[in-house]
Amino acid sequence: MSERDLYGIIESTKTLLETLCSWECSATERRQFLNALDRLDTDERHPSLRVHPLEGRRAGLWSVSASRQLRMTFERAESGRKRLLACSRHYGD
Repeated sequence: MSERDLYGIIESTKTLLETLCSWECSATERRQFLNALDRLDTDERHPSLRVHPLEGRRAGLWSVSASRQLRMTFERAESGRKRLLACSRHYGD
């Protein structure tokens, strides 16, 4: 893994970076987000992440919890990596 690859199996996208740059969040929320990224990279089955597939118009995407209110959405790349798409508050909280 190079210095450019902060995570072994996670890829970021322009959409995720735009979301993060425009998102107003507290230092605690940022820490929760980063902790969840670390867990997702090493053990997606960690119970705190509550990883699950989405349904309906979002079928093919996956949701992961960073906290009770914070969610990340990702898709599984053919390479086996997880491509992060967005972070948000659950149900518009």
